[in-house]
Amino acid sequence: MDPSLVDLKGVGDDARYRIFDYLWERGVRSSDLGIDPTYANKVRNRRARVSDSLLERMLRMLSLDEFASLVSGSQALDRSIQRLSWEPRDLSEALSMLDQLLMGLEALVNRYPQLSGVAIQRVLGLLGRKGYSVAITKDHLDVFDKILMSRAPKTRNDRNRYLRKALNDLGWELSPERLGEYIAELKDESPNVARHVASTLKLFIKHVLRDPNLYSAFKIPRSGHEMASEPLTLETVRAVARAIDWIPAKAFYALLAETGLRPGEVLNARLADLDLGERMLRIMRIGSTKRSYVAFFSEGLRSYLEKQYLPYRWEFVRSVEPRVRNLLRDTSERRNLLFPFKDSALRASIYTAMEKTLGRRFRLYDLRAFFASYLSIKGVPGQIIDLLQGRVPPREFQILARHYLAIGVKELRDIYDRAGLSVLG
Repeated sequence: MDPSLVDLKGVGDDARYRIFDYLWERGVRSSDLGIDPTYANKVRNRRARVSDSLLERMLRMLSLDEFASLVSGSQALDRSIQRLSWEPRDLSEALSMLDQLLMGLEALVNRYPQLSGVAIQRVLGLLGRKGYSVAITKDHLDVFDKILMSRAPKTRNDRNRYLRKALNDLGWELSPERLGEYIAELKDESPNVARHVASTLKLFIKHVLRDPNLYSAFKIPRSGHEMASEPLTLETVRAVARAIDWIPAKAFYALLAETGLRPGEVLNARLADLDLGERMLRIMRIGSTKRSYVAFFSEGLRSYLEKQYLPYRWEFVRSVEPRVRNLLRDTSERRNLLFPFKDSALRASIYTAMEKTLGRRFRLYDLRAFFASYLSIKGVPGQIIDLLQGRVPPREFQILARHYLAIGVKELRDIYDRAGLSVLG
């Protein structure tokens, strides 16, 4: 999360220690935090206070949800155990129970440190193959820059530039699933840029993060023709959608399939971009490589968004924000997102449904190819498909957006509706 959102002076010592302990249990060490090991030991033993500068570095390693849980106050272990038999009435109460269970687990491990290894194994076993992500900090970039000191100045500048591009695109958080799809997105736009970015990420992960799962999550794109992955059918896409249990993940997945947009475009969409009345997601962005216009979705998805997802989203935002309201300077950015959830959490739910239904996974980016092939089979002209997916050349796109916007929306929606693409229907 962005430390600028937080009033550092308002975070008490107890919360600071909980954040430190939480990160330490995750394997974060003094070198990752940019502090001396002696100081780290003093903080662990409560013989030194967590400074504002250390708190700021730790916040960059947390999501807003994690921060909310850690600063919401410590609960006694017996209260956590007592609530185990409760059945949560709604999402807010379920989140509160989860907070108390985590605090209870923390108290138990602090009392019996020898249980920490057992706790880790059992939690991992419970979560199964859920995804994880690594938050990237400025300290990581400093280490990478030192590694590049022996390279030529141009090579060093290029590597740093490509790394920052990737981190900005990925929200300074790397996960195995997102990395693979990100490189695929880049290759779709520019194979040359994709190769440079991928090789830079490989170098960064190998020498700085030293994470084998992240390193093996993607390959450096090669020049020449590559075999396409097995095409998805509407039946397959619908089967996965039915198996997704988490409402936000189902909505996110269905939007990807029915709009043909890139995963990053839907993740970055704002609530104001959604037009339920017109069944439309307004991206309206023109860039050097990406030209997005508007995307449409089915009547069935509109009903699901209106009756299921948006009420769930509102409850989620309402239940998290009050716990950290006094510590946040501005939560409007989070509230404005159409999907204010962690990318890794959305993907984990979708991948679980894929494995349950198909016994395998496919990339979320493959839904973009599914959209194009489905509309093509239904007789939609390639130029219209390119327009809907943001592949129209910049000059043509600017002319359309400038002169034919009002007419284009209605005509495009009519063409889209005739294709009859519906994932939840």
